[in-house]
Amino acid sequence: MASRFTSALSGFVNSLAAIQRPVVYNAKVAAEIAKQVYVKEGLAFPTAKQFAETRHAVENVNIKSFKSLQLKDLAKGSVVAAEALTFFLIGEVVGRRSLIGYNVPSVGKHGHH
Repeated sequence: MASRFTSALSGFVNSLAAIQRPVVYNAKVAAEIAKQVYVKEGLAFPTAKQFAETRHAVENVNIKSFKSLQLKDLAKGSVVAAEALTFFLIGEVVGRRSLIGYNVPSVGKHGHH
């Protein structure tokens, strides 16, 4: 029993070692690209003044702004929500590779879970 556990653990460690180099490499590349974008775009963290302005704007949103919505605004929002739902559902179908449900192989008399 202990030898099976040791061999399984050894196999797991070997598989982790095999993927370590590509993962580290890709992480370094992503960090370098992010750093270049940050510098090129002149990005910076928000200042305390910007945080305060945003907080003030969020606190001042009240129910009156929702009451002033018109039917046209509601229709536009409904169309955008329907488009988002449609793209989500198409992604689900593509991910499952099946229109309805998942393809689950039937379990024979020697089937395993």
